[in-house]
Amino acid sequence: MLSVRHSRREPNRYERTVWSWDGTAWKQAAPLPFPRSSHRVVYHAARSSFILFGGGFGRAVRAEGVLWEWRGGEWKAVGGNFQAGRDEPAMCYDQRNGRVVIFGGWDASSAYRGETWEWVDEGLVQVDSVGPSPRAGHAFHYDTVRQRCLLFGGRGVDGYLADTWEWDGAAWHRLAQMGPSARWFFGSTADPANGRIVLFGGSGPDGDLRDTWAWNGDRWEQLSTEGPAARGMAKLAPSGHSIILFGGRQANPNGFQDRNDTWELQGLAWVRR
Repeated sequence: MLSVRHSRREPNRYERTVWSWDGTAWKQAAPLPFPRSSHRVVYHAARSSFILFGGGFGRAVRAEGVLWEWRGGEWKAVGGNFQAGRDEPAMCYDQRNGRVVIFGGWDASSAYRGETWEWVDEGLVQVDSVGPSPRAGHAFHYDTVRQRCLLFGGRGVDGYLADTWEWDGAAWHRLAQMGPSARWFFGSTADPANGRIVLFGGSGPDGDLRDTWAWNGDRWEQLSTEGPAARGMAKLAPSGHSIILFGGRQANPNGFQDRNDTWELQGLAWVRR
């Protein structure tokens, strides 16, 4: 498991540290090329590497639209498109088609975006397809059961969202499914060992959440309302047959409190690590 730090210790101070989880402990790895926040990382199975995209360097500056690859302990630029640079995009590795797909996020003017991009031949190409409304803070992961990329939630100009969509490699399809309440900045990950996509917490109209949900290829199921404290911005990743959760940010009367706790989802139950 690779974790690229996504938080800031002080206003406008961005981290560039990278940590890896070996099953029992965190270890520091090669740092990012540039400090940033609000980026995304996916594992590219065909290349056996991690691909990083997006994020911001400062209050009004967005990342440059370049894709970075982490392989053998080093980072290398592997293509991109300046027009695609975003904060809080969502990114999925489409395993069936062997492509990285990117949707949404904020642009340099802090406007919500709703374009779909694919990484093709070392460049990002915009796909002409009508799909989800513009948004940020959403989830986008590969559904191994349906062999399509699944998108959920986020926030747009009309507020918090709770819609579920899938990308089949050529077009978007909305799925008429009941599931988690409207939210953004939740933790989520594909869980290929158990054939599901897992979602935890986030922030909604009534504040921070702590419920856990799973998409099983057919519908959303609530797994638990216990475990880590309510929070947004937690990061999740698969580790064998379990899920690792790290960190996040809790709202409080004085603003926010950053967390650095680690939890493991074993089946239906969370265990503090």
